[in-house]
Amino acid sequence: RLVDFIKLDPNSYNSKQQTMNPNDRNRRPPGSKKGVPAMPKKNMNDDEEEVTRRIGGARPNFNPNLGNTQFASPMMPAPMMQTTPGKVQAAIPIQTRAVHTWNLHTIPTLPEFYPLERTAVFVAGASCETIAGRIAKVLRERSIEASYDDAKAKVRCMTTEGVDFRVRLYRGRGQFSDGIIVEVQRRFGSGLAFYTETKAILNAAEGKPPAPTRMMQLSSRNLPEVTDDEDEDYVPPPSGASSLMVVSKMLQIPGFDGQYLGLSTLATLVDPEKMSPQTSRKVSAELLKPDSESDVGPQVFTYIISRKEDEDYSQLRILALQVLAFAIKATDIIPAFLRDDLRAVLLKDAKDAEKHPRAACAALGSMEFFVHGDEDTMELNEAFETARAAGEARHNMLMLQAQRCIANIR
Repeated sequence: RLVDFIKLDPNSYNSKQQTMNPNDRNRRPPGSKKGVPAMPKKNMNDDEEEVTRRIGGARPNFNPNLGNTQFASPMMPAPMMQTTPGKVQAAIPIQTRAVHTWNLHTIPTLPEFYPLERTAVFVAGASCETIAGRIAKVLRERSIEASYDDAKAKVRCMTTEGVDFRVRLYRGRGQFSDGIIVEVQRRFGSGLAFYTETKAILNAAEGKPPAPTRMMQLSSRNLPEVTDDEDEDYVPPPSGASSLMVVSKMLQIPGFDGQYLGLSTLATLVDPEKMSPQTSRKVSAELLKPDSESDVGPQVFTYIISRKEDEDYSQLRILALQVLAFAIKATDIIPAFLRDDLRAVLLKDAKDAEKHPRAACAALGSMEFFVHGDEDTMELNEAFETARAAGEARHNMLMLQAQRCIANIR
């Protein structure tokens, strides 16, 4: 069994450290006066009151046209045994869960001397219930995992790419008391991905038409074709082993950042939507080989099979699940020596979809290929229906992935 010969250094990751781009320190929110700190220090513990935002200068003053404010250009992204087929069982209907909503009835008033982020808008003439409903809907449609805190009028959000951010609502003060302020704060992850999601969320809060989701944007690779005559200096892509050697060096860096960078790089290398099919196939095939000389495969599989409640470890595990799904998709190979271990763990992720929709979605990306040749399709169907119901309630991409798995059974 895999768990008998793969070991992971328990010190290979630590808590991620928050970093700040130097250019952000001089940033001022729209409509605020000079002298108000642009990037105040914040208490990063979500279980406690945020009382450490540094204040100073004058009271923030909204421009009436703040809702039309154009964002500055985003920063560069930070360092994503064969068995006999059994009889197909009929699907067991599972009651659809209620759609996750943000149940707000009252919201706090914007504190004095509170420097808002530039990623904020003022929505006049709308109730907090209306705006909260719009935000909850766009989060569900864009497959953003959301945890709602009604008491603090706050949502903790995590995208499929691992971008961690918060959405907060405040009632305006003075001449802006007839509207709601929506603020979005990034905590971790790609600045480019954050910019895209923030724009969609703030547009939805204002009642504007939604932007296309990531699934629509990434449905095809719009790269120009190159003829042989235009590519005389063409150099063949490196082998899968050499690519994994680079990733292996990254994974040897201690701490969360090194592990995250290594797994994110690997996820890109095996994704046929981001790399050429030839490159992703070579790297994926080497990754899934039982006798591969690289140590990257065992590290990825260990992350998948070892389930821990630690938040940072869970982030890395989801990246490993995405790597596995991309690799199986690129090669159509399910490693026989890992099938039984992987099947049990991935099914557990699917059944826990209500609690961890991101992990379930990534797990179903691999489970889609486990259907054919599986003896117990009834067990698979139950897990897929559970994930579908959870996705319908709170995570659109999970719902679609579960539907594809169910269709493969039927």
